[in-house]
Amino acid sequence: MVDFLKLVRRRSVWNELTYYTLNIGLASVLFILTQTIQSPFLAIVLVLLSKWRVLAVRPRFWWTNIQANMVDIIVGVSIVSLMYLPQLPVFMQAALAVIYALWLVILKPKSGHKYMTAQAFAAVILGTMALYSSSYEWPVVIVVLAMYAIGYSAARHFLYSYEETQMIFLSAIWGLLLAELGWLAYYWAYGYSLPGMPALQVPQITIVATLLAFVGERIYRSSVNNKQIVVGDVVLPAVFSGLLVIVIMLFFNSVVI
Repeated sequence: MVDFLKLVRRRSVWNELTYYTLNIGLASVLFILTQTIQSPFLAIVLVLLSKWRVLAVRPRFWWTNIQANMVDIIVGVSIVSLMYLPQLPVFMQAALAVIYALWLVILKPKSGHKYMTAQAFAAVILGTMALYSSSYEWPVVIVVLAMYAIGYSAARHFLYSYEETQMIFLSAIWGLLLAELGWLAYYWAYGYSLPGMPALQVPQITIVATLLAFVGERIYRSSVNNKQIVVGDVVLPAVFSGLLVIVIMLFFNSVVI
């Protein structure tokens, strides 16, 4: 029995080491590709191929698995897209690769409300940043559909952690809301450069969508914890987010993406 437990423990350590090595290796390979190949196509394909287990089941489970892994896919594809932004400094590309490695080995494997909420927010932030940093020549319908996918996937991921019975319906509503915001942002796209990094801009829609998701999370959590929406739980986040959006709209519409 003792020998068996030792064998199981050794296998567990070996499996964990292999997991870390493969995921850190994936992030490293993506960084190398940005230095050697001009097109992001191969890097995106590599990210998608890393999700091969999604389809390693019977076809009737494919759609369920795809939905369950969409947040991870959005984060991976978004980071690759950001790494390939024109004139992005090498140190920023390396930083994005490190962020992706941390995502793969630390945040993504976690479950529970707070971790899955953080994962959903990461999909919204990185997804909208990548989309509006690279879609200026795309048809508007593609951008709107992509925003719907980001909103639906993030909401579904968040609601799944609460075992919400109306998960699909609520996720579809949230996806539609982000799609409408995405349509407006397509014609009114502003971005804010990070200090010392003009090549990497934070789109205005990223800030608005994140604040809106923050308020939505507070409302939902209040309704779950108290069986109703407690005004005191949501009024401060709503007022803060609303005032911040107004200030951004009125005084910081200066850089067009």
